[in-house]
Amino acid sequence: MRGVRGRRLPLRGAAGGHALGPGAGARAAGRSDPGPRRLVVTGPRLRVPTAADADRWSELFDDAAVMRFIGSGEVRDRPYYAGLVQRQQELAGATGLCLFSVVVDGEVVGFAGIHPWSHPWGPTGSLEAGWRLGRRFWGRGLATAAARAAVGLARERGVDRLVSMVHAENAASAAVARRLGMTPSALHRSPDGAPVQEFGLLLG
Repeated sequence: MRGVRGRRLPLRGAAGGHALGPGAGARAAGRSDPGPRRLVVTGPRLRVPTAADADRWSELFDDAAVMRFIGSGEVRDRPYYAGLVQRQQELAGATGLCLFSVVVDGEVVGFAGIHPWSHPWGPTGSLEAGWRLGRRFWGRGLATAAARAAVGLARERGVDRLVSMVHAENAASAAVARRLGMTPSALHRSPDGAPVQEFGLLLG
């Protein structure tokens, strides 16, 4: 897995989730959260996907709007997501990183994480930060927060560089990449001719 500096790293912090949310820093330091209690919202938590998450991902992503900028735009079936979950479990066991399930208030809302870019075109062999949420969870900053947590886990595990591959017309995902501190580099063409912008981020 290119980008990890020479060591196999444990799954510390990943299987149990990487918690985010208002006041998290203050709580960690033993201080009370000064924010108004009525406005506190639980942030996204990352965990390694379970077999049951294949059903949830299939349900969330059975939506042409969600899949519009993903590959050919094809809506995938449940067996596809069962295979994807299994690959992420294996990846997490080997590296501590994967496409994690994103959980908000006990509900799986999508995935976000780090995985190898395995296609024969584009930045082959690089590690990609990726994210995908169900449509009803868009527009709440959840993708950015979850992706930022995943990038933090990658940094903890010694990853020195990440990419994100974003369809050139996908303004929302491009905005997430920029919020993560990523900058555009090469413009690629997918096998079906779609323009795909590569974003890069140095973590070292």
